[in-house]
Amino acid sequence: MDKIRFQVLGYRNFKRKSDDRPLTVVTVASQCTPADNGRGNFGMRVTDFFLPDEKVGTLDVACVGQEFVPVYGLGAYGKPRLNDFELKAWK
Repeated sequence: MDKIRFQVLGYRNFKRKSDDRPLTVVTVASQCTPADNGRGNFGMRVTDFFLPDEKVGTLDVACVGQEFVPVYGLGAYGKPRLNDFELKAWK
């Protein structure tokens, strides 16, 4: 299977209502995989990633259209967690 590539569609900065903590969510698009096709999903899929606390507010308009490369680590109870990301020119 080919590597899944994510292209940035946009992002939004906001504050959580419960504690006024700033958050950033990046919205990306990727091609549906053969596994998705087997479940009846075809074309493109859209995914939201919450950025880690230290990366909140670091995106700007120039990131739209670039490739988003997530870097995962282990979070609480061994669940995958987005630790970092890289932006590359979309080719």
